[in-house]
Amino acid sequence: MDNHESPIRPTTSGGHPKGGGVAVAPAPHTLPWSVLLHLGPGFVVGAAYLALIPAARALGLPSAAAIGAQAILVTGPLMIGILMVSRRRRPGEPTIALPRVPTVAATLGWAAVIICAAAAAFVLTRPLTAWLERTMFQAWPDAWKPQLGTAGGYSDSALLWTAVLVLFGSVLIAPVVEEAYFRGFLLPRMPARLGRTAPLAHAVLFAFYHVWTLWLTPTRILAVLPLTYITLRTRSILPAVVAHVVLNLIDVVVIMAVVIRPG
Repeated sequence: MDNHESPIRPTTSGGHPKGGGVAVAPAPHTLPWSVLLHLGPGFVVGAAYLALIPAARALGLPSAAAIGAQAILVTGPLMIGILMVSRRRRPGEPTIALPRVPTVAATLGWAAVIICAAAAAFVLTRPLTAWLERTMFQAWPDAWKPQLGTAGGYSDSALLWTAVLVLFGSVLIAPVVEEAYFRGFLLPRMPARLGRTAPLAHAVLFAFYHVWTLWLTPTRILAVLPLTYITLRTRSILPAVVAHVVLNLIDVVVIMAVVIRPG
């Protein structure tokens, strides 16, 4: 381990020690273990999404419904399960190692910064991601690409059910468990050997976790970097959770705008 303190290692402890003991700071993961814990769930989640697309199509729903459904059935249980296993194996360590609770004003303020940074990342990288989708990922079937169904071809009832699935899966479940898992659990345990590049490595790994939309990797890296540094600065995952919820909520708003449109 490096002799100097890692910029991402929590300086205060807290957790769930047995027998009244004092919780210890989380031990950093090895590089292979960290990569596996970042990317492994992505392959499981991506496979679940692809497996649920035919079921969504059979029910007359767009692929966004499969994303919401897999978040309920797979993402939530999988990541909560990993966190529970870690807690049992290391009872003296804080599972969520960035547990600080900022004020409401600070939480909303930092969340607003994260949202603005994500919007800027989307605009700045749009030409690049469009090129990647058109060239390197041209063989990726259109049926596998996340689609809200708002372009037409779906009934209002189908869109309403899609909105419900996206609301519960992608808005209420996924942001909470992903931020707890990636920012609360994995980020403070990034390998010490990475030193000050650990936040960038974390952002890159989180971007590649989304294996079902790899052409958006540049956007996610640019958007997640500010989120990562804000999480480390505040020692809290709450601003990231709020921002993640709001960003994912946009899909529900777009769908509902089509459902309740005049006429």
